[in-house]
Amino acid sequence: MARHKKPAALILPLLPKKAQPYAKATVALIGALASLAALHFADEPKVAAALQALTALGVYVQPNGEVEDE
Repeated sequence: MARHKKPAALILPLLPKKAQPYAKATVALIGALASLAALHFADEPKVAAALQALTALGVYVQPNGEVEDE
């Protein structure tokens, strides 16, 4: 049987506990802001397209944190 790895936690350890359930949204927001900055400041639209593709992969890979029941 093949062993499955846990998904990579890209920014999950950096977020406060209350924001961890929204890790995917945080990655998407950072990627969207980076894409807008690349469209505005970079001369190449290929850079913005690459950032958008990397953002999509980052959102796919990033797990959300566990929701704590209080």
